[in-house]
Amino acid sequence: MIYSLIQSFTNSVIIFNMKKIYLALSFLILSNIIIAQNPNGCNGLRYTDEIFTDVDSMTVKFGENYTFGGDFQELYMDIYQPAGDTRTDRPVVIMAFGGAYIQGNRAQVKSFCEQFARKGYVSVGIDYRIYSIDIANIPDSLGMLDIIVKSIADMKASIRALRKSVDDGNPYGIDPDFIFTGGLSAGAVTALHTAQLGADDTDILPQYIIDAINANGGWEGDTDDPNNSAVGYSSDVQGVVSYLGALHRRNWIDSDDVPFISIHGTADDVVPYGHGTVTLFTLDLGTLEGSGVLHPYADQVGVTNQLISVPGGGHGTNFAQIYWDSMAVDSGRFLKKIVCGTGGGVNVDEPEDVNQYITIAPNPANEQTIIGFNNLNKKYNIFLYNNFGQLISYFNDQNNNEFRLHRNQLPAGVYFIQIDFEDTNIAPVSRRVLFR
Repeated sequence: MIYSLIQSFTNSVIIFNMKKIYLALSFLILSNIIIAQNPNGCNGLRYTDEIFTDVDSMTVKFGENYTFGGDFQELYMDIYQPAGDTRTDRPVVIMAFGGAYIQGNRAQVKSFCEQFARKGYVSVGIDYRIYSIDIANIPDSLGMLDIIVKSIADMKASIRALRKSVDDGNPYGIDPDFIFTGGLSAGAVTALHTAQLGADDTDILPQYIIDAINANGGWEGDTDDPNNSAVGYSSDVQGVVSYLGALHRRNWIDSDDVPFISIHGTADDVVPYGHGTVTLFTLDLGTLEGSGVLHPYADQVGVTNQLISVPGGGHGTNFAQIYWDSMAVDSGRFLKKIVCGTGGGVNVDEPEDVNQYITIAPNPANEQTIIGFNNLNKKYNIFLYNNFGQLISYFNDQNNNEFRLHRNQLPAGVYFIQIDFEDTNIAPVSRRVLFR
C-alpha cells in the first residue's frame, strides 16, 4: 500500500514536471515565432515613443591612435540600452559630441543617447580625437582638415567594433544591418562625412582632401584596438541624425547615399545654415555647407531627407522647445521608417504635404491675418515665433476651417507660424507673416 502511494506520488511529480517543461518549451517556441514575425521589434510604439523608463550603460574601448599634436589616445564609447529589454536585433544610433574639434567629450551626448535608448534603440556616445589648444601651433585650414579626417576614422572604427561585437556573442543585442551615425555640431559634421563621403567620390574630390585621407590610413582610417581588432568589418551606415551639422560640399551627396534628418537654426553663426566660412581665433579654417543647402540638394538628387529649420535660431540658441521636441519625435519616426520599411508595422510613406491647401491672407497684414485650411477638416495646433525663434503664443486643439491670428500688441516685423496637425501622417507647415 505504501509502495503504491509512493509510486503514485512519484508519477504525479514526473507528470507535473513534464508539464512545466512542455510549457517552457512551448513558450520558447512561441517567443521565437513572434520574434521571427516581428523583426527588429517593429510593432507598436518602439523606436518612436519612450516606452522604457530606465537605461543601462557600460563603457568599452574601441580603438587607439595618435592625435594631431602627436599624443597617444585610447578611444572609448558609452553604450546605452533600455533596461529590461531582451531583444537582440536592435538598431544602433552612434552620437558624437560637439565643440569645434577643440573641446568637448562624449558625456555631452548622454541625454541624446538616453532618449534614443528609452525608445528601444541601442545608442552609443563615442570619443574622437580633437585638437588640444596650443596657441603656438594652431592648425591652418589643411591642419583642421586633418583633424576632421581623424574624427571620421575614429567614428568608422566604432562602427566596425560594434559589428564585430555581433560575432563575439552580440553582448549589446544589436542588428548590424541598422547602424546610424549622428552628432551635435562638430560631431554632426563628422557623422555626415562618415556617411556621405566614400571611395566612390574620389573623382570629385580635390587632391588636398585625397592626401589628407591617405595620410590617415585611407578610406577606412587607421584607428583600431590591437587587442580586439575589428579591421575588415564594414563601416557602412544606414542613415544620419544631424544636430547643427554640415558637409564641406553639397555635391558630395550622391543619389545612392543614405537618408539623413537635420535640425538647424537659420541664423547659425558657428556652423553655417547655408554656405559659409568657419573661423577659429580669427583664422580661416575653410568652408562648410549647412542644412539649408544640403537638404534642397538631396531633394534634387533623390536622397530621402528631412529638415527642421529654426527661424532666427543660432547655434542651438534661440531654439523654442517645440523645435527640440519636434526633432526628437521626427528623428525616431525617420529612423523607424528605415529599420521597419520591409518589416511591417509602419507606414513607409512620407508624411502628407498639405502646404498647397494652406493660405494666409492678408500678408503683409496690419491687425490680423486669416489662415485658411481649405476644408482639410483636421485638428491642429498653431505656434507663433518671433524672428529670434522665441515662442510668442500658441493655440492648441483648433479645428476651424479658418483661424484668425490677431496682432494684438506685437511690434511690426516678421513672424513665423508653425502648424502641427493631430494626425501625425500630415507634415507640419511653416509660414512667414509680416505685420506692418
